[in-house]
Amino acid sequence: MDSSITASSLDALTQVYQDITQNLANVSTVGFKRRLNELRLVQDGTEGSVLGGTIEVTSVLDLSQGHFVHTGRRLDLALDGSGFFVIETPEGRLYTRNGQFNLNGDRQLVDFAGRTVAGSGGPIVLPERTSLQDFHVARDGSVWVKGTSIGKLQVVEFASVSDLIPLGNSNFRAAADVEPAPASRVTLRQGFTEAANVNIVEELVGLIQVTRLYEANFRMLQTLDEQMEQILNVAMS
Repeated sequence: MDSSITASSLDALTQVYQDITQNLANVSTVGFKRRLNELRLVQDGTEGSVLGGTIEVTSVLDLSQGHFVHTGRRLDLALDGSGFFVIETPEGRLYTRNGQFNLNGDRQLVDFAGRTVAGSGGPIVLPERTSLQDFHVARDGSVWVKGTSIGKLQVVEFASVSDLIPLGNSNFRAAADVEPAPASRVTLRQGFTEAANVNIVEELVGLIQVTRLYEANFRMLQTLDEQMEQILNVAMS
């Protein structure tokens, strides 16, 4: 292995290490989606298995379903299937799987940061003189209070994971010129949240493997440096 592969391998392993630690740090974050990584050798711009070239890492979001946690809380909602809640912000719409919602002073349904949760016809507003015990969300996202419909939650989906830009706190922004479509394969669960799709054991095993690979590559780079120094010393003597 030459020094270019070894150095690029260290950079790639550093990124993988950061993604794994980020996954572990968010194991308790509602609706969090982990990152998966794949290492590959690139030679002259194409994949190959010959010596020379660089090691590159491909990092992708894993949108697989997290398990459901029963809370019994009326404003906790989980998505079963492909889809995202829509959050209205002054900077534009955000998308999330985190359904831990609240009511603001105007009795509108909002996220943890107080931003409005979008309904298909505008904000979801709990009428005056009604309580959360009257608040019911059906599996199709329609919202009912005392048998009267007050709106329907807007749930959307994206054609590709590359259409999403992670922003932290289980929030995403759509990539430029991307418009999501209404979700067609999703049901809602009231009184549940979706846990992060992070498997602690898998992440810890990956962390150990990355650490060992990093140490091995670092030792290799040191050896190559020592060999180069010896060659230069001989050439100059």
